[in-house]
Amino acid sequence: MIFSYVGYDKNGKKYQNNVTASSKKEVEEILAQKGLMVESLKEKKVWFTPKIKGAELALICRNLSIYLKSSIPLYKAISLLENSYEGNKKTTLWFQSIGKDLKAGASFYDALISQDIYKLPDYFVYSVNMAEKSSNLTNTLLDLSDFISGVERLKAEVTKAFVYPSFIMLIAIVLVNFMLTSIVPNIVSIFESTGGELPRATQITLSISHFFQDWGMLLFAGIAGLFVLFGYMLSKKGKFKFTVDSVILKIPLVKVIMMNFELGRFCRVSSLLLKSGVPFAQTIHYSSQIFSNLVLKDVFEKISQKVIEGKPFFEAVKSQTSIKIPADFLSAVAIGEDSSELPYTLETLSSFYEINNKDKISILLSLLEPILMVFIGGIIGFLVISMLLPIFSISI
Repeated sequence: MIFSYVGYDKNGKKYQNNVTASSKKEVEEILAQKGLMVESLKEKKVWFTPKIKGAELALICRNLSIYLKSSIPLYKAISLLENSYEGNKKTTLWFQSIGKDLKAGASFYDALISQDIYKLPDYFVYSVNMAEKSSNLTNTLLDLSDFISGVERLKAEVTKAFVYPSFIMLIAIVLVNFMLTSIVPNIVSIFESTGGELPRATQITLSISHFFQDWGMLLFAGIAGLFVLFGYMLSKKGKFKFTVDSVILKIPLVKVIMMNFELGRFCRVSSLLLKSGVPFAQTIHYSSQIFSNLVLKDVFEKISQKVIEGKPFFEAVKSQTSIKIPADFLSAVAIGEDSSELPYTLETLSSFYEINNKDKISILLSLLEPILMVFIGGIIGFLVISMLLPIFSISI
C-alpha cells in the first residue's frame, strides 16, 4: 500500500512524501527511525496500476545487470538505483517497495509480484523468476534490456515515420477549413452580387462552405468523439477489437508489417524465457500472452494448449487453419526443434523480422506520401478551380 505523510524533524523542517508499507503502524515505525514526527498520515487510493515505461524498464535492467556483475548485492543495487531516481516519485516508491521486501528476505521475483506501484509485463516477471532459480539473473537482465530497447526503438521509428504524413494531413485540414469558412464566402458574395448563375462546381463548394460554417464545430466534435469511442472499444479487448484485428490481418502490406512485428516479439520473448530456463510448454504459453493482435493471440493460445498436451510445436503451428503463418517462421521452428537450438533460432528470426519490418514500413510510407499529396492537392485544386470558374464566366 502507498501512504502519504506530512512530518517534521527535530529542527522543525517539514517533510511531505509518499512511502510504501503494509500498514499505518509500519509507516510510523519507518518515519520514527528517520527521526520524523508525523502530523498527518493517510493511505492513497490507487484506482489503476500504470504500466512502467519501456525505455525506463530497459535502463533499469541494464543498470541492475551492471551492478550485479560488479558483485553488488541486489538490495544494494536497488538502493543505488533509488537514489538516481529521486526526481521520479513513482519510480522511487517502486524501488522502496522492492528494496523493503528484499531486505526482509524475499526473492526478486516475489518482490516484483507483491508491489502494486507498476504493472510489469508477464514475460519480464517470468524471466526473472526462472533466472533467479538458475542463478543467471545478471545475463537475463541484460537480455531483457536489449529486447525492451529493441521494441521501444521500433516504436520510435514507426512514430517518427508517420510524423510527416500526419503533419501534412493536419495542415491540409486546417487549410481547407480556413478556405471554406473564410475565403470562399467572401469571394462568392462578390460573384452573387452580379446576378449571374454560379457554375455547378462553385455551387457545390458554396454548399460545403455553408455546411462547415453552420455545423463545422459539431462535425469536428463528433469526429473527435468517434475517435475516443473507437479507442475505448479497442481498449476493452472484446469482440470489437477482435473484428478490427481480423480486418488488419487482411489488408495487403499492413498484414505483413503486423505479422512481422507480432511474431518478432513472440520469438524474442520465447528465446528469453528458454534461455532463462523456463520449460518449453510454459514458454509458449507465456509468450502467447504478449500478442496485442487478439486474432494471433487466440491462435497461439490454442497452439500452446496443444504443446502442453504433448504435441511438437512445429506440428501444432502447422496444423492450425485460422490464419496463414509465414513459411519462414515454420521453417525456423522446424530447424530449431530438430537441432535443439530453438532459443538461438528464435532470436535470429526475431532480428530478421525487425530488419524486414523496417523495409516494409519504408515501402508503406513511400506509397502513402504520394497518395496523400494527390488527395490533398485534388481537394485544394477543386476549391481553387471552383473559385476561378465564375471569373471566367464573367469574362466571357
